[in-house]
Amino acid sequence: MGSACILGLMRTNILRLIPDKATERTLRLMGDRVSALWNAANYVRRQAFVAHAAMPGYAKLCEDFKEHEAYRALPTHMGQEVLKKLIEAWESCFALREKWQSGALKDKPGLPRYRKHKDGTRPNDWIPVKSTAAYAVGPRHVALTLPADLRKKGRLQIPCRGLRRYVGPMKSADLLFDAGRGRWYIKYRVERDDNRPKPWVREAALDLGVRVAVSLSINGVGPSFNFLGRDLLKDWDYWGRKLSEHMSELSHRPKNQQSSKKLRRMFSQRGKRWEHAWEALSARIVAQLRNHKVGHLYIGWPKDIRRDKNYGKKWNGRIHNFWGFDKASKILERHCARAGIQTSRVLEGKSSSTCPECHSENVVRKPRHVLACRDCGFKAHSDQSGSRNLLRTQNPAAQFPNIPGPSRDRAEAAPKPETHRWHYHRWADASNPLSNERLAA
Repeated sequence: MGSACILGLMRTNILRLIPDKATERTLRLMGDRVSALWNAANYVRRQAFVAHAAMPGYAKLCEDFKEHEAYRALPTHMGQEVLKKLIEAWESCFALREKWQSGALKDKPGLPRYRKHKDGTRPNDWIPVKSTAAYAVGPRHVALTLPADLRKKGRLQIPCRGLRRYVGPMKSADLLFDAGRGRWYIKYRVERDDNRPKPWVREAALDLGVRVAVSLSINGVGPSFNFLGRDLLKDWDYWGRKLSEHMSELSHRPKNQQSSKKLRRMFSQRGKRWEHAWEALSARIVAQLRNHKVGHLYIGWPKDIRRDKNYGKKWNGRIHNFWGFDKASKILERHCARAGIQTSRVLEGKSSSTCPECHSENVVRKPRHVLACRDCGFKAHSDQSGSRNLLRTQNPAAQFPNIPGPSRDRAEAAPKPETHRWHYHRWADASNPLSNERLAA
């Protein structure tokens, strides 16, 4: 698996919308109409699937629903985009069912669901738009085309704010309501030429983990760069306890009412805090790569690492909920692509159980985070050894100057890594007493 900086990529800008009460009522009404059209078209597809009949495609749905009241209640570009998204959901469903039939998936995937809540009401938090014929993004406002019965004079003008990170021809867009934050956002896609790869030839590799979120090793640089995940995991556990407490408070309600605005907000906040930490971590990693003129980064991909190993009751729950390797890797890849650094995902097999100096597998890990080689006497943190082995696998000529000094785990033969801790808003040097005092404060 890999990703490289190529031309013609689609990037997404996210802006916050600031509608007044009247504008929000209009958005809610349009969102309800989107759900009504989705449910009507999804019913047709599900009935055809159950009857083993020919399922209508996108063109057929557009033709059949041309006079449908749910379709006519929306502007044409919105109705077409709803049907397009529905077809994409079914195609994804069929792809997953093929994997399930081949044994690649354990659980059988379900069919695309109707857009409705447990109490029978329809969600009104999503409005897709096909092209710029139905929307426009200005410096301070987003203009949205309305259906004929809601149109008064021109387009609906919605104030917005945010960073327009990418510039280029605008494509489709989605207006989304974040129930956790209580805010409307617009996500619109931009077609642009990505940053061209840097001419740098130096390579680096990183190992993903939990206690050490990332261990980065760079060819020709002695110490590794470790980013501790301890404080990040504590923050995740804190919000997990808060969620459990609130869910216990809601447990006395009927099953279709065991939710609340506060619960959705807490779930959203926990996820956003995790994403913020990884965004900041990726920015720090890219800064190190640019400083050392690294042109290619290998990201360790721990395939099936959670499937065949039992970490105990406590850590099994933590790892399965907290360890989002694919999402973390995508954040890293996006930051690298923006800087013109190519990335590739490589398998991690035996990278943390092999000596990076003599390549011997006669090693002992006791305590578990320390790798000690019985043949050459090398000692280092297991994640640091993992990132070095990943780089040596891809580049056998990679070298790491042996800088004397104890490592973080007090192993005498390994160079001391540069360790960073998460201070809940930034990554700071863990060996700096001043930064630790600020964390305690």
